[in-house]
Amino acid sequence: MNPTHVPPAQLPLVSVIIPVRNGREFIDEALHSVLAQHYPALEVLVINDGSSDDDYDRLTSLDPCIRVIHLDGRGVSFARNTGIRQARGSYIAFLDADDIWFPGKLLAQIRHMEKHPDVGVIFGGFIKWTCDAQGKFPPAETLSHDCACLERINPERSGWLYHRLLMGLLVGMNTAVIRREVHAWLGGFREDMRIGEDYDFWLRASRITQMHALDGAVALYRIHAQSAMHKLDDENYLGRLLLGTVARYSLNNLDGSLLKEKSFRRRVAMTYFNHGYAHYWHGKTAVARRAFRYSLLHGGRRIRSAIYWLLSCLKKKTTA
Repeated sequence: MNPTHVPPAQLPLVSVIIPVRNGREFIDEALHSVLAQHYPALEVLVINDGSSDDDYDRLTSLDPCIRVIHLDGRGVSFARNTGIRQARGSYIAFLDADDIWFPGKLLAQIRHMEKHPDVGVIFGGFIKWTCDAQGKFPPAETLSHDCACLERINPERSGWLYHRLLMGLLVGMNTAVIRREVHAWLGGFREDMRIGEDYDFWLRASRITQMHALDGAVALYRIHAQSAMHKLDDENYLGRLLLGTVARYSLNNLDGSLLKEKSFRRRVAMTYFNHGYAHYWHGKTAVARRAFRYSLLHGGRRIRSAIYWLLSCLKKKTTA
């Protein structure tokens, strides 16, 4: 039985956007997880962003619904925006080339969106997919499950989510489906951002629409040396993004609630503490020292911030 209880001819078209850059090792598995959705109204746009490791046109032989678009290395935001501009679907779904969808994900999400026209974004949980000591990942089927029958939403992660996003709620890009008009209203992903473009997109989306989360995991998120979470930068982009967002939108939510300024300041300070901690243990004490000072002055783990700030100062003297 079709879990949507809707004849296939009436199902809305879903466009799946998969940006890839030198992802030959994983792209086939990602695509097979999309084709295994058994969602009949589907198109898949693989955005090859300047890869040099494979002939990505070969992917079109896997299924007639797959199209490949070639770019010259303009970045993930430009790739996603390009894919959406060429997409035909009423709904846009996202998947990174090294991640996996669970069976039934699209059926559950589109069913929910069709029942709730006031909701512009539907997402879900994800499971971190880590490798063993030999660098091998366990088979996806040992971690996944069929989520076609997922209907309940998680109330703590659903609604007008601006405040919860500000305070750290995570929306996994590879779990999300949006209405096409959400992308149009927002003007797409910011192409000038090096880090955090997905978080920025969800923060802006939360200012125009409700967002719902299915109460369950719908995808695997692969953790490896190339994952964005392993990259360090001297700039605390997360803290800067949070401050810029509140400067633009204030602390007021669209449901009438107000986030306390003290809570927000502490949230920003914590991003500086975490930024400093990561850099301290990677030997970048000058960056760490500045971050711990901000954290100390703005209420982020003041005792630990003071200790690490002092250690950073002492290390500067001993290495000078």
